Amino acid sequence: MRTILHSDMNSCYASIEHLYHPELSGKPLAVGGDPEARHGIVLAKDQMAKKAGVKTGMALWQARQVCPDIIFISPHMDRYLRFSRLAHEIYGEYTDLQEPFGIDESWLDVTASTSLKGDGRKIAEEISRRIKSELGITVSIGISWNKIFAKFGSDYKKPDAITEITPDNYKQIVWTKPTGDLLYVGPATKRSMLTGKRVFYSHMVSSENV
Repeated sequence: MRTILHSDMNSCYASIEHLYHPELSGKPLAVGGDPEARHGIVLAKDQMAKKAGVKTGMALWQARQVCPDIIFISPHMDRYLRFSRLAHEIYGEYTDLQEPFGIDESWLDVTASTSLKGDGRKIAEEISRRIKSELGITVSIGISWNKIFAKFGSDYKKPDAITEITPDNYKQIVWTKPTGDLLYVGPATKRSMLTGKRVFYSHMVSSENV
């Protein structure tokens, strides 16, 4: 059985901007749009803004309504790409089987590394610790035997968390959540799965190719 990790850099853009703006520590922050012209949408928000009700995709004026103290910063893609590259350099010390999913997320097949580096949880804990100490940001990591459950695991607890989904515990973790929380499950797929949820999950348990 494979060992797949999905690593997600928590509030990536906003977390990186906090590193460049330590004076904003303890203040809600969002990245996106043009703060001076007061137009555009929220591309990313930190945990404080999220708790206040700010959502990705909100117009800046809407975000200001739910979080009056929010601070907007224009995006700096060069910074985010640099941190993404540095994260992948760390991942590369554990596996060369990496599949990026945007700038801030990546699947890592560490199956071949477990005999040298330890099991999936040990590798995930080491990666999490290194990202925090070397890059100054946090990641949430899901561990499973397939990509879909690994991605579900990284979303299950945030920020700075590790969740392992196994054939023994997936019913307790995954079955309690809406079907639409699974990767690639849109409205049409969701409708067709409602009548065959048990069959679908049984297929996932027996398959490593998802």
